[in-house]
Amino acid sequence: MNFTFSRFWKLFTVCSAVFVGILLTGPLLGLSQPVTGKQLLMAFFVPLSFLLLGILPIKLPTRIVVGLILGTAGGIVVGPDMSLIAPLGTIFIRLIFMVIVPLVFASLCVGTQSLGDIRKMGRIGFRTVAFYTLYTIVGATIGLTLANHFKPGIGLTEETQQQLLESYSQTAENRVATVSKPTLTDTLVNIVPKNIITGMASDPPEMLQIVFFAIFVGVALTLIPKERSKPVVALLEGIFDVMLAIVNIVIKIAPYAVFALIGDVVGQFGLELLFMLAKYTIITLGGLTLLWLTYIPLTYMFTNLNITGFIRGIWPVMGIAFSTSSSAATLPIMMDTCQKRLGVSETISSFVLPLSITINMNGTALYHGVSAVFIAQVYGIPLTLVDQIMVVLIATLAAIGGAGVPGSAFMMLAMVLTQIGVPLEGLALVLGVERILDMARTTVNIMGDSTAAVILAKAEGELHPPPELLKR
Repeated sequence: MNFTFSRFWKLFTVCSAVFVGILLTGPLLGLSQPVTGKQLLMAFFVPLSFLLLGILPIKLPTRIVVGLILGTAGGIVVGPDMSLIAPLGTIFIRLIFMVIVPLVFASLCVGTQSLGDIRKMGRIGFRTVAFYTLYTIVGATIGLTLANHFKPGIGLTEETQQQLLESYSQTAENRVATVSKPTLTDTLVNIVPKNIITGMASDPPEMLQIVFFAIFVGVALTLIPKERSKPVVALLEGIFDVMLAIVNIVIKIAPYAVFALIGDVVGQFGLELLFMLAKYTIITLGGLTLLWLTYIPLTYMFTNLNITGFIRGIWPVMGIAFSTSSSAATLPIMMDTCQKRLGVSETISSFVLPLSITINMNGTALYHGVSAVFIAQVYGIPLTLVDQIMVVLIATLAAIGGAGVPGSAFMMLAMVLTQIGVPLEGLALVLGVERILDMARTTVNIMGDSTAAVILAKAEGELHPPPELLKR
């Protein structure tokens, strides 16, 4: 194995050694406070991990996986002090989000315009929405079925309930305070923006409004003469190319950002809380795994991709999704991966995938189903068949209208609980393992996005994977 020890990493090694030396000698000279054993361990572990990630002669997807493993180990060994490097992960997410709005807008405008035929556009759009909506309902139903059968909220001791509520009730209350409960009519009306600039500038951006406006612009570009639309399309294509170039630069720090993000999560929560809520967590993760596995036979039946090739193709996207807990953050990488590794045409990927981050939240819907039943069981509130049908409907609506950002599903869960009369204080019961489940359900969501892209591309004759990914 040939290691690449470049000048940068030589300088990094020297600087790290100097930093560790200062940590060790500073307290002896009275220049700084004594460091704890955990802090000293972190001072050695983090630089060595970064150095290993930098010099290993492996490709980026594998490097991301190694970053996940090292970050998890760091969180377990070092503990809460791993939060000191969390800003690196935050910067990475901000860099990705920096390009999301222009990328989605330019991509959808160009993708819609490139379809040319309005009837083709309508056909692909209908299939896309139908696929995502159906799978979101399937996800919520699987969640409810598992929760009703295994009853994760039965048997949780009163002491455990009280400890969870005392630890997380204030945080849960703060999050719930930001939640609005729109009606179906409000949701439909709010898709149409009054001011698209305001929708783009909000935090998080109003993605459904951006998608609606971009598709409208794309349709309009197909209706005006080509000599007049051509410069606009060229500008949008240029913006799209620039955004992708930025992503290609940013993605180089992904292994280190993944290390920081996963290390912070594991360091904060550790394994104790996970054991306390083991039954709920295992059922939710089991349901998400089951939903994830359903995409494999779908891909095999409706495309000419082989199973291992498909999974290998989207592996980098899954690594980013798991570590960032954000469907939106994975969008640029997912578009690039589907086009270059899986052979999806730019026309399909530019139209289908930007839609996916706003209307495909099947993993989130499953999480809502399990969580609603779990919290109701903890409080001893029986849910009727009508209540559970309402959970499916509200979870589907909430998921379709949700933002693809970390923690959004937790806030949407408040809407679900309100509709079925379950106390919102129960949100504190699941907050402790929320980030872990967020990472898992985001991974399932992007698996659905990629599956939809390859299936729809095959249906339109626009899937051309490399030979090594074809069925034999």
